[in-house]
Amino acid sequence: MLMSRLLPLLVLASCATSGSATQTQPLSNAAEPGTGGGNAELASAWDREPEKVAPAPVRPPEPPKLDRSLGFKTALADAQAALKARRLDDARTAAQQAITEAASLDGEARLQAHQLAFRVEQSAVAPEAASDAARTWRLACGPEKFDACRAAAVAASAAVTRLKGADKQLGKKVRALQDAELCAAKAEKGSKPNPCEATALRLSQAEKDPALAQRVLLGQALREDNDARQAALLEKAEGACEAVQCGGLRRKALGKLIALARARNDPDAAVKFALREVAIIAAAVPDPERTWSRTAMLDQTCVSYDTAHSPGSCRALEKKTLGRWTFHDYSRDSAGQSLSVDQVRVVNDHFAPLLQECLAEQARRMTPPDAQRFEVRWVVFNDGRVGEAHLRKDLDETQLARCLRAQFSGWRYPRYDGEFQNVEQSFTVTATERRVR
Repeated sequence: MLMSRLLPLLVLASCATSGSATQTQPLSNAAEPGTGGGNAELASAWDREPEKVAPAPVRPPEPPKLDRSLGFKTALADAQAALKARRLDDARTAAQQAITEAASLDGEARLQAHQLAFRVEQSAVAPEAASDAARTWRLACGPEKFDACRAAAVAASAAVTRLKGADKQLGKKVRALQDAELCAAKAEKGSKPNPCEATALRLSQAEKDPALAQRVLLGQALREDNDARQAALLEKAEGACEAVQCGGLRRKALGKLIALARARNDPDAAVKFALREVAIIAAAVPDPERTWSRTAMLDQTCVSYDTAHSPGSCRALEKKTLGRWTFHDYSRDSAGQSLSVDQVRVVNDHFAPLLQECLAEQARRMTPPDAQRFEVRWVVFNDGRVGEAHLRKDLDETQLARCLRAQFSGWRYPRYDGEFQNVEQSFTVTATERRVR
């Protein structure tokens, strides 16, 4: 049995303009006493209603600035103080807290926390615990300062061999690890094949160190001449380590995969890899900052993808793949004295998907074949943020208006030095019948 129902279909048309928001000064139409003019003129002047002063636009509140590293810094300082005072149990506890806090920060924080935890065990002359600390440190390295961090961690493992009571077999294990690290670093550069690579891969498996394997596999892929085989090897290398710490290596593989896909005119594959890179970038930062994870490469591949499919297809795929849209924070750039029409248009187009959601909701509230035109005005402040977003007075407290204002909070224009700028954009929303079976 066939069932059918009518759904509203959203049709949008829009245009945008921009201009400066001038600060209105109070004006007086009255002649100053004793400056001439008849009594009638003076009386008439005083009777005139003074022009109203336009209220100054209200800048949106500054987003709260949270120091995400405060807990890490406190724990690190406590551990350092306790270590200096030779209170090793306290130092050990604080160092472990620093490691926990550093896990959600960057590679530099992880390096400092694990280095300190190793120093505590080294000071306690506890070879086994120190060896474990050095290994844990090595596995936590990256994505920032990846090479320096791993080199320091391997050197720490070597230092354990000199501690009183250290296992005699530890020296042999450390030398094998040093050789594997050197081999992997050379392999990553795409140098000639070396028998040590097989040994490094076996060691990475024994040590449960996927980053070590990823470096070797990446190098093997980069030196492959055949494009099809290289693509397969690159995908294998990219998937060898999915930890946040391996983000730099993964992006290196994905950059080459994107280039190969574009060279063979495969926009679907290129966008897939570009979106995967954005996901890696987003995973390494706290949630509020993930909005700004978009890359220039994703922009470029989206142009080709939309051309091959239809306008807006890439944004739809992005939302489906990542569960969100990503954007550029244009406020990191400076526009000089004012925003140009082209700069406003670029930003409006870039953030348009946020408004489309509100307009689609409005279309669903409408009865086909209704059509409505909405004019939206907003102010761009010097720091690039948006405020004072309004519709026509009789529509300014509707669901649509509230939705639009909420979405504008995420827009970012380039910073500029001049007067606040007004932007106006109109949208036509048409709800038409679409039969679904």
